[in-house]
Amino acid sequence: MDEMVRLPVARVAVDMPLLHLDRLFDYRVTAAQAPTALPGVRVRVPFAGQQRDGFVVQRVDGDDLGPGTALQQLSELGRVVSGEQVLTEEIAGLVRAVADHWGGSFADVVRLAVPPRHAAAESAEPTHRPPLDARRAVAAAHPLCRYPAGAAFLDAVGRGGAPRAFWQVAPTPDPVGDWAAGLVAGAAAAVAAGRSAVLVVPDTHDVARLAEACRVAFSDSGFVTLTAESGPAARYRSFLAALRGQARVVIGTRGAVWAPVEDLGFLGVWDEGHDLLAEPRAPYPHIREVAALRAQRAGAALLLAGHGRSTEAHALLERGWLHPIALPGHDQREVSAVVRTPRDRPDQAGRLPHDAFDLIRAGLAAGPVLVQVPRSGYQVVVVCAQCRTHLRCPRCGGPLHGREDGLICGLCGARPEDWSCPECGSTRWRAPVVGAERTAEELGRAFPQVPVRQSHAGHVLDGIDDRSALVICTPGAEPPADGGYSAAVLLDADAPLLRADLRAAEEALRRWLHVCALVRPGEDGGSVLVIGAADHPAVQALIRLDPAGLAARELDDRREAGFPPAVRLIVVEGDRVGVEGIAGRLLPPDGAEVWGPAPVLETDGTLGDTWRLTVRAPLAEGAAAVHAVRDVQSLRTAHKDPGAVRIVVDPVRIG
Repeated sequence: MDEMVRLPVARVAVDMPLLHLDRLFDYRVTAAQAPTALPGVRVRVPFAGQQRDGFVVQRVDGDDLGPGTALQQLSELGRVVSGEQVLTEEIAGLVRAVADHWGGSFADVVRLAVPPRHAAAESAEPTHRPPLDARRAVAAAHPLCRYPAGAAFLDAVGRGGAPRAFWQVAPTPDPVGDWAAGLVAGAAAAVAAGRSAVLVVPDTHDVARLAEACRVAFSDSGFVTLTAESGPAARYRSFLAALRGQARVVIGTRGAVWAPVEDLGFLGVWDEGHDLLAEPRAPYPHIREVAALRAQRAGAALLLAGHGRSTEAHALLERGWLHPIALPGHDQREVSAVVRTPRDRPDQAGRLPHDAFDLIRAGLAAGPVLVQVPRSGYQVVVVCAQCRTHLRCPRCGGPLHGREDGLICGLCGARPEDWSCPECGSTRWRAPVVGAERTAEELGRAFPQVPVRQSHAGHVLDGIDDRSALVICTPGAEPPADGGYSAAVLLDADAPLLRADLRAAEEALRRWLHVCALVRPGEDGGSVLVIGAADHPAVQALIRLDPAGLAARELDDRREAGFPPAVRLIVVEGDRVGVEGIAGRLLPPDGAEVWGPAPVLETDGTLGDTWRLTVRAPLAEGAAAVHAVRDVQSLRTAHKDPGAVRIVVDPVRIG
């Protein structure tokens, strides 16, 4: 404290998201403020004639001021809002790194990292939490230890090491597929080493499952849950418990990745390719990359896990930055359902083959049957009318869309006039219309005596019992069944594969594998039937239960076409004035390509008011390309140029 009294300058991150103001500002600390204006506290400061919120990031000596700046020239710090040091040094550094990587501002990112203050929660008596019983917790390690490299990973975490791995979780209800227990095992190993752990999952249903595994391992008081859905007070209490060292294990959704635990030793992310892990607020970072960045900076172990495998995770595996934890193929097939395509084909699109009725009928005799129906409303790419190959832009490789006046690229806006299929030479194309409502109605008529349950985004069932029932659901809303489903049918596999998105195959396989994880093993009669697109690489990967193979293929395709993670892609979107303002001043680094500006194709196929500029750069020049775009936007905000834009680096959706 005496040292702080001798440091009369507070360097404050002011809550101003404008890029030209993205730096620390110096304020003079009075003698009365010195004991409480510590690094990490919230403050109010005078800024441009107003009082603004901010965080003290540093306290420095007056000699550290810039040339020609005297201490008495500085504005006085307004007031300390709270003495709670909510922005730790580790998290402040991570916030700065994330802002730089994704072309954003410190103010934008710190809003993601530090929840709004809740005064009542802050002043309340802290909840007493007994020390964790690490020996009891380590007993939860069995699922991960059944994988060849799992035990070695946990041993390294337990010794205080920082191993990094990707866990390819077997898609099965068998204990070997218990991802929650496996993540808790990693947390337990970190706790046993005297460190802390953070576990991140996509949604609240996953949080509930993870919480149950934590209760088994740590008891109710051994962990805290950090989600926005829990409400401001509960969320802030959990945040404070982590900050004050009262909670050594934090679980939650996206925001949990920022939990300010003391001495982070293990960071686990479940379903790392899930789109809910992509932050929808500026600067739009993906939690997978934030977790990797934090683990590396903190010297913590990292475990990315999933039934599927993102192309980004596979790239890290190829580089050797992550190490694989996976069952051998024959072992995985022994504990998983049998996946196959119909022996006969439907006579027309949307109709069910006889195989599907036979499988459902046999499955209902043994328990519940799950039927996954694709969501309606996909914007689909156009395909070759003869061989159904996806149409790609000859300029940038992006997906082509069909309009009344011809083809248009959804990424760079090019309009190829003379197109021919690279596979069969045909010059005819079509935009398939995909729907699943009629097939769902057909199932209801075919099995009138069977209870039909529906689960969808607006009404997700928590679970069902083991009695015979037909469960119709949309992707992501599949309820678990006691003892597992006896069978599952994946309807209209073409639909998700025809989405106007380069990640369509990767995402479809991820969702299908989640269904497989709910179905009994083949040795217990479990079977999954996938209808449509039988020859597509994603369907073939599903039959083989081989997400690694598809990820490798997708990565090769991305390298050839020049898309992330093989390159750095920066997309600027906004009104025409703003996007053209960026384009007119942009000086990209050597090797970078610039496409646009061009109007963005809307979901209904029309050209809207949003415009897009795309910059593609080699990985070696990626940071320079991001900074070039960011610098132009900084100049625009400084000059108060008209037009609003947003900058997205390596967007999740490309197309």
